[in-house]
Amino acid sequence: GYMKVFRYTTGPIMVNTYLVYDETGKGFIVDPGGYSKQLADKIREENLDVEYIIITHGHGDHMGGVEEFKAEFPQLQVIAYCGEKDFLENADLNSSIELFGRPITVEADRFVKDKEKLKVGNMELTFVFTPGHTPGGMSVIMDGYVFSGDTLFRSSIGRTDFYGGDFGALIKSVRERLFVLPDDTVVLPGHMEKTTIGYEKENNPFVR
Repeated sequence: GYMKVFRYTTGPIMVNTYLVYDETGKGFIVDPGGYSKQLADKIREENLDVEYIIITHGHGDHMGGVEEFKAEFPQLQVIAYCGEKDFLENADLNSSIELFGRPITVEADRFVKDKEKLKVGNMELTFVFTPGHTPGGMSVIMDGYVFSGDTLFRSSIGRTDFYGGDFGALIKSVRERLFVLPDDTVVLPGHMEKTTIGYEKENNPFVR
């Protein structure tokens, strides 16, 4: 079996949007900040059955493309953390106007709990509650990878100056939820380049 991860930068703030699929042809999208024609074309070219849109957290710049992707691929189900419902549904809380230039709200089809698992094709995803950047932010752990949203970046961490941000909670999330993963785990963040857990444990100035 194999697993493929493609990264597209979408939306006005260049969010990393990921398309992931395996040999079964089943897959999912993480954080569609905006619509990406390249991503949609890839789904069609590979004839993929993309089942889910996973939103790591409810900021507008991470979900501005949900509506268009769902219109094009109606089978897509939106998954978010159970504690993030208010952020997804209320533009006054989720900073979408500041971040994206327009109010953005999303209704999730499914809310997941901490440590809940999900099978997509032969891939197993584990959702882990990582608050701090937002109150209901989560990271998605897979074999060898973690989608860290805006919790952990290469040599940096997510901002905590937006509504609902909490610096102490964010540091705790990184230390107790992400740094416990194997050192060779590839970190696929919401912005900028990928990194590894081992590299961040050694080099991240915020959580060394």
